[in-house]
Order: sequence, then structure tokens, then C-alpha cells
Amino acid sequence: MRGTHAADILAEVHLLPTENGGRQNPTPADKFGCPVGIGSEFFDMRIDLSGIGSLSPGQTARVPITFLRPDFVLPLLRVGSEFTLWEGRTIGHGRVIELYGHTAG
Repeated sequence: MRGTHAADILAEVHLLPTENGGRQNPTPADKFGCPVGIGSEFFDMRIDLSGIGSLSPGQTARVPITFLRPDFVLPLLRVGSEFTLWEGRTIGHGRVIELYGHTAG
């Protein structure tokens, strides 16, 4: 259950600089989606950027993330879990700061 939060997690994400294999352009200003790699699995997600605007290559930000299938993803995550952002290659990294939709048991 998600409670009062629309997002599943709060994460700190870092987009790699373009010269290190990151995106060529900033993300859209309102939301951004790409697969997230956790271990050897990938899951679809959306980052809510409405509060901060677009992210540029090389930038780091704390952002709310919603998973398209949270029932599959949330059991794999804990505070401090790390993941990759993927667009045919790794374009960034992230770390879970807070879980909204799952209580580790």
C-alpha cells in the first residue's frame, strides 16, 4: 500500500556526464522514465521531476520514483540499495533514501 505518497521510493540519482557515457541531453522537465537495473534484473519506473525540473548529464538530485510493477521491485529494495539507470547502456546510478510503499520484514 502506498499510503499518502504517490511514489514508491525517494532516491538520490546521479546522471553520468555525457563524456562518461551519459545522456546527450537533459531529461524532460516533468517526468522521466527508463529501466532501473537491480542486480541482473530491470524494471520500468518513472521519476517525478515536477518539483525540480529537468536533470542534466552530470547532475545529482533526490527524486521520487514510482515503479510500474512495485509488487515485483519493492521486495528487492532496502534503504541504501543501489541501482542503475539504463537507456541501452548505463546512464546513471541511484541509491534508495526512503521506501514509501514497502516495509522490510
